[in-house]
Amino acid sequence: MFKKHWLNIVALSICAVATAFFVLDIVGGNNVPDVHAAMADGGTVSGVVKFPKEYPEREKITITKDQAICGAFQYSETFVVSEETKGLKNVVITIKGAKGAIKPADTPASISQTKCQYVPHVQAVPLGTKLQILNHDGILHNVHAYFSGLDPKNTVFNKAQPKFLKKISENLDKAGIYYFKCDVHDHMNAFVAVMDHPYYAVSDENGAFSIAGVPPGTYTVEAWHEALGTLSKEVTVKAGQKSEVVFDILPNE
Repeated sequence: MFKKHWLNIVALSICAVATAFFVLDIVGGNNVPDVHAAMADGGTVSGVVKFPKEYPEREKITITKDQAICGAFQYSETFVVSEETKGLKNVVITIKGAKGAIKPADTPASISQTKCQYVPHVQAVPLGTKLQILNHDGILHNVHAYFSGLDPKNTVFNKAQPKFLKKISENLDKAGIYYFKCDVHDHMNAFVAVMDHPYYAVSDENGAFSIAGVPPGTYTVEAWHEALGTLSKEVTVKAGQKSEVVFDILPNE
């Protein structure tokens, strides 16, 4: 079921506070298998981010530039919701306060510019990761990266990427959210969450996530979404056990 009133959320900044627009219900329990291990005697936090009732339809965006490559229209990736599960994709989940060592990935992370879309739209990587920005389109793009907000003063780098420049490499050396946009194609955007701990995940196409190896203790589970802002709830983790956190997103009626 779709409701048009959800669409006004798309204009929110990436620092928006979700509680002004949503009621969040959290349910405790047990669920899904491990995705990655960080501590051998830790527990697993898993769950789902979903709309239990109506959910926003994807905005159709008219393309006016480079239609031979980009197409005449695209659908926004702000709200990618499974019709079957009503789960929300591309939510960054972190366990705040959990201590654990990190190291940059053995291979660089990447964002590809393919048919005038950044792929993937959202990803999470460890602090110090090298990011490769790839141009598969054979046209001019401009990669403008911001850190922690879209104010021009937050620009990290702003580089033209013409068709002959297939790869740009940058080091991600600050923990937080990097926002990417193309100054040539206004509809293109992406987010990279850079983490200074190993306890994080990004929700999949069904809205599901799992974080394994979490040290025993009581923590805040934080869910970040580009339009909803940050949602959070406490969870208690026990060694060798699984704890579930279900984020139910409801319109504030």
